[in-house]
Amino acid sequence: MAKRAGWIGLVLAGTAGLVLVLLDRHVAALVLTLTAAVGIINALWLEKALTSVLQPGRPRVSRRAIVLVVARLALWGLLFAVIYVLRRQVDLWAVAAGMGCFLLALALEGLRSGGEKPGEE
Repeated sequence: MAKRAGWIGLVLAGTAGLVLVLLDRHVAALVLTLTAAVGIINALWLEKALTSVLQPGRPRVSRRAIVLVVARLALWGLLFAVIYVLRRQVDLWAVAAGMGCFLLALALEGLRSGGEKPGEE
């Protein structure tokens, strides 16, 4: 599900970023696109981590799952460090719009695949 939502989020963020570039808001376009990209990557990594941990029977917490969770947190930390460094040029609404792009993509994909059983693709 996260892979299809990633494509939807990519289209949404790309379109919003293009509009911002055309409006000569280059930093806002960069922040929006980076935030959406980090959100999409995190959704993909979270799906992989949960798939490996939530197995029938006994849960398996592997080293790979732990690395994915730590990498997700590090990626968010890196994004917010970049935003902090650029805080004078960053519009908060661009960060919120980037988050909104990938959350909207996840919601749309969730509604679309609502009748499927988990794990079916």
